Amino acid sequence: METLTYFIEDSFIKTEATLGDCSHQHFEELIIKSMTYTNLILSGSLFKEVVFEDVVFENCTFFGSQLVNCLFLNCLFINCKFKFSRITDCNFESTTWENCMWGLSSLKDSEIDKSESIGSMAYESTGTGVHTKLFTLADFLHLSA
Repeated sequence: METLTYFIEDSFIKTEATLGDCSHQHFEELIIKSMTYTNLILSGSLFKEVVFEDVVFENCTFFGSQLVNCLFLNCLFINCKFKFSRITDCNFESTTWENCMWGLSSLKDSEIDKSESIGSMAYESTGTGVHTKLFTLADFLHLSA
């Protein structure tokens, strides 16, 4: 699987060519419009003050990533997994969540306006093994607050 780094920031490729292998993925004050990301793994990435507009994430995994003060406008998350990730002070407007799974991740101080959950939203508990329980979007937000 490819990482999102090469798709979001063209300058990353130039930086990598100049400095050699760059291992951290830090994206700040970007605007990303009308993109589709499929089968990507975002591991240990930091997104700060990034605007996502009309972006589709399909079968993507957010692992150990942070999204801080980001804005999602008319975005779509399909079959995405959020594991050990933290979403703080983000706003989701007219965003759709379809069959997404949350494992030890949180949505702290974030707003979800005019968004909907299609199918099931699953949450993995912290017990031994993997215990999956299905929640509505409102119930999940209450649990992660």
